[in-house]
Amino acid sequence: MKFIDKLFGKKKAENLSLKLKIDEIPQFISDESEKEFNELKPFILKKYKEIHNSLNEIPGVIESLLSAEVVENANKRVEKVGDANRDNIVNNLRSLLEKVVIPEDASLQSAFEFCILAKSTLKTVLENTHRSQLYIKAIYPEESENIISALSKLEDPVHGLLEALRDKKARMDSFDKFSEEIGNYNRMKKHIQESRTKVEHFESRISSMKKDIIDAKNHLNELENSREFERAKQLEDEVISLKEILSDVDHNIQRLFSPLSKVFSRMEKQDKSEICVLSPEHRQILEKITHDPASALEHDLDSFFAEVKPRIENGSLGLKDQMCEKAMQQVEKLHNSKDLSSLREKRKEYSIQLESAMNELNSLSVYRDKEELVKQISRDEHMLKTTEEDCDTEKKHFDTLTEESELLRSGLSMEIKGLFEKDIEIEY
Repeated sequence: MKFIDKLFGKKKAENLSLKLKIDEIPQFISDESEKEFNELKPFILKKYKEIHNSLNEIPGVIESLLSAEVVENANKRVEKVGDANRDNIVNNLRSLLEKVVIPEDASLQSAFEFCILAKSTLKTVLENTHRSQLYIKAIYPEESENIISALSKLEDPVHGLLEALRDKKARMDSFDKFSEEIGNYNRMKKHIQESRTKVEHFESRISSMKKDIIDAKNHLNELENSREFERAKQLEDEVISLKEILSDVDHNIQRLFSPLSKVFSRMEKQDKSEICVLSPEHRQILEKITHDPASALEHDLDSFFAEVKPRIENGSLGLKDQMCEKAMQQVEKLHNSKDLSSLREKRKEYSIQLESAMNELNSLSVYRDKEELVKQISRDEHMLKTTEEDCDTEKKHFDTLTEESELLRSGLSMEIKGLFEKDIEIEY
């Protein structure tokens, strides 16, 4: 035990100061681990030899049990079940030899795993053979003692090795855990750099987008102050004014036809019911007068009114006398008046002017350019807002990673001093 204590006892802290770069720590841990394990290796090999010697005794114990003679005056009942219990013990011992195989290498991990397996197998054998040992002890007392002795000789070095390995295994696990934390820190550094790159990319994009928006707005301002844009505004006002004038002309045309609305309504009904069928040309004129009076001026209305007058006069439209008289007066007014002719000319003149203004306005690209610029600015401002939000999110992520990194660095600096009991400073 003094040897074990000397070998595995806590070392006194060495008053050494050491600076290590973060990338040097994994190798430092590996070197320290190997150094400490090299101190343990001879002890593992020594115990392996003891275990090997103990295992070599078991085949002789098995053979001795199989060839043993029962004691004199043995209880016949016990002797009767002895063979079955002897076979049970033999089978368990053979199973023990099959499972408990000493590793070819003397590494800490394989030695620890071997001890765990050996302890577990021994426990299983003892549990499986406990009842059988009672019978065997009664009829093969010497062989029973040999079995107990052989198992004890095997258990002692296994237990001694396992106890020695536990603390060392825990320390090696601490080394592995610390190496993992170094790996975590390095991965975090990589994530921080990736996050920093993303933030820089976002900021570059934001700067570029802001410049593009300013350029587009300046272009829009130049466009709105250009001669072409001023001309487009004049044409637009002219188009609005001509449309209003044409609307007034159309309204005046409609007012001229309105007093005859009942006449036209009766003519339409009679035509549909085939009481008095109109010619295709007159049917078309009647339809236009009813729905779009201005368009009716494009036709020859004299022949149409020539058909209307006799139908009012002869009462075939079923109008009252007073209404017939008013209708005839209005037809005469339309037929002989220059109002329709004047309105037709005005409408034609204004329509030509409107078409000319609209053609010129449509030929100018300035409005389309403005519309595209306005859409572009709107899209860019929306994209800028989204990018700024993404940038803010990434900045928060970067701050979180940086804070976690600082905490991890602090923890690593404290942990490495405790792990190696040295004044070790990590250079990040």
